[in-house]
Amino acid sequence: MSTKKLNKFVDLSKKLVNFNDYSVEEQEEFISNAIAIYRNNNLGSSAITTQVARFFLFLVDPRMEVTVRKAVSE
Repeated sequence: MSTKKLNKFVDLSKKLVNFNDYSVEEQEEFISNAIAIYRNNNLGSSAITTQVARFFLFLVDPRMEVTVRKAVSE
């Protein structure tokens, strides 16, 4: 696994949201989710671009997860 590519994926994902506005717990979950998505989807063999980060953002961002659940339950 390429640490450089993993860091790029995490950084690009963070740039797509107001990461600094997240609580410490949300930031930790965000980073943990990004690492899991990167590993589970074998992104190390892919070009890491903003488009790739945006595609997986709904799985990475804990706030989006809450929004989706809320919409489904209504």
